[in-house]
This record gives sequence, C-alpha cells and structure tokens, in this order.
Amino acid sequence: MLSAIPSSIPVCITGASSGFGEEFARQFAERGHDVTLVARRVDRLKRLAKEVRKDFGVTATPLEADLQTTEGRGAVASVLREGGPWLLINNAGFGTHGRFAELDAQREVDETTLNVVAVTELAAAVLPGCVEVGEGGLINVASTAAFQPLPYMATYAATKAFVLHFTEALAVELRGTGVRIQALCPGPAKTEFGDVAGNAREIDRLRPMTADRVVAASLKAFDKNRTICVPGTLNAVGANTVRLAPRTVVRRVAGPIFKPR
Repeated sequence: MLSAIPSSIPVCITGASSGFGEEFARQFAERGHDVTLVARRVDRLKRLAKEVRKDFGVTATPLEADLQTTEGRGAVASVLREGGPWLLINNAGFGTHGRFAELDAQREVDETTLNVVAVTELAAAVLPGCVEVGEGGLINVASTAAFQPLPYMATYAATKAFVLHFTEALAVELRGTGVRIQALCPGPAKTEFGDVAGNAREIDRLRPMTADRVVAASLKAFDKNRTICVPGTLNAVGANTVRLAPRTVVRRVAGPIFKPR
C-alpha cells in the first residue's frame, strides 16, 4: 500500500514566495520535510523560511533565482543534481490575458520560458538522481487550462498543455522505478495569479478555491501515486467533459469566459 514519501526526502519548491508555492512549503514542512524555497523575491523567501523553521522545526533554505534566465535555472539545477534524491515542485509560472496580437511579445516568450523551459530543465536535473536510488519525485503544476485551448489566454493554456502531456508521458517512463510524478491541474484559485495576468475579476466570478485546499488535494493524490490531480469536483467534471466535446464547441464555449471586457 502506498503512503507519503518519507520525510527524509528534501523538497525543492519553485515559485515559493506566494500562492501554491508558499502553501506547498508549509504543508511539506508540517510533514517533517526540509524545504528549499526558490523565487525571485528573496525578502519573502527569507520571511517564509523563518516562519517554517519556527513553526515546524525543519531546515528551510531560501534560494534566490530567476528561472526565466539561463543563470537562474542553472543555479537551481546544480542544487538538484548535487543533493538528491529530491521531491521537486515545479510551481513557478505565470499567465497573460488579452488578444495575443496585442500583447507584449517578449512577455509571451518569457511566459513560455518559465512555464515550459524551466519545468523541462529542472525535471531533467532532478530525475536521474531519483531514478538511481528509486526515491523522490516530481509535482508539475499545470492547470485545468491544459485540457482545452483558451482564447485570450492562448499562451498560458498552451504551456500548461505541454506540462500535462509531458508529465503523463514521464509517468509511463518512470513506472516501476519507485519515483512518483504528478500533474497538478487546479482550476481558478485565490492566489496572486489573476493580479499578474490581469484577469482577477474573471477568476473571482468562477468560485476560486483556496491555495491550502488545492495543495492538500495534491498531496493526498500524490500519496496514492495518482498521475493527474484536478482539485474540486466541478473542476474535475469540467476537465473530463471537454475531452468528449467537439473541438469547435470547446473553443466557442471557452472563448467568452476570459474575453476582455
């Protein structure tokens, strides 16, 4: 019978300064894991690390890194290669909102770099060491946006589709190794995502889940070695429904949800 990954396995969490990342840090620390916290906002990281040490008595290490840069990804990859096995939470990412032709082109490229390239590069850094000893794992944060194209959030949905498919493929490759992997696909959630993307109002209308509920669902599914986790009954129903509907219908229904007002 499967159970939680042993608390002796350290956890590295990207995008740890807020939202899901911060909550992953707290919930893994509560389970007794040492945590390495990765983000650009070092002041927030240091504050969170101090709180985690005090509340849970584990080692919490802040690691300032910009994963949109080669240097930042390299710094985190080096840590993952040297200290394994790890449990890596590929959480860092952001979205953009609007008509693609009107959005800042470099911002779209940066979004793809963080949501796709960083996920791939860090997975490549962590998995060999995990497979070698048959322990550890990887949680890639995708989205319910991964299950269909999303007009007005075109780049975001496409990057999360990559994360979902990438994770599912790796799950087959890792079968029998002892290494666990999950694609976490949350729906709308109460995080800073909407403020960054510029669609906070639209998200608020969709009954967002709290970050702690999303992460708790992820860890429960991870304990059971479930490859895909879609927290929330309505989110799970929606994610499965779009797979059965004609693509033309899916596009027409998805478009109005985030159409700029």
